[in-house]
Amino acid sequence: MLNTHEISCKRGSHLLWENLHLKVLPGEVLFVKGENGTGKSSLLRMLAGLLLPYEGSISWNDLDIHQHRYEYHGQLLYIGHQVALKPELNAIENLSSLLLLQGNNPSLTEIKHALEKWLILGNTIHLPTKQLSQGQKQRVALAQLTLSSRALWILDEPFNGLDAQGANILKEHLVQHHAAQKMTIITSHLHDNLQSMLPSLLAQEKILAL
Repeated sequence: MLNTHEISCKRGSHLLWENLHLKVLPGEVLFVKGENGTGKSSLLRMLAGLLLPYEGSISWNDLDIHQHRYEYHGQLLYIGHQVALKPELNAIENLSSLLLLQGNNPSLTEIKHALEKWLILGNTIHLPTKQLSQGQKQRVALAQLTLSSRALWILDEPFNGLDAQGANILKEHLVQHHAAQKMTIITSHLHDNLQSMLPSLLAQEKILAL
């Protein structure tokens, strides 16, 4: 269970929001909505333990996430809105590096299978990612989901750059994650479309508007 306790966000001298309370339980999906500049990405970075709130605290199973960083990060997969890939590495090397940072060391076969799941096929997996399209880069980053058993996913605009095929693959992963009684926090400008596409998933959703 993830809880926030009166957290606030400040950008420069401007207070974006304050006294925010939220709770995410197993099997729930939290959608964070808001206009550009309202602090959606800042909130997700706070929930991932990458940014300190201006005020307040965040806990995971009643333990402060900064005081118990190792235990929390062992249960968390965070994928930001900027694709965290090294341009000179290929898809296999990038995915392997991302997973190693999480303490996950899958086999080459498992990595290739995950990339194939996201339709990164043939010679594409051997190309430097700087030669891939934005959508292909997004798929490489999202392939982490295929190999993740983490209890909490925090995803910042994961549908960005995806075509219909990529979006459908992501939806499948979200539904499976939800069915396993795990938690997802997500921002997406496609939220209203997802309501009709994923009714079983969104039946358990919460919406936070910033």
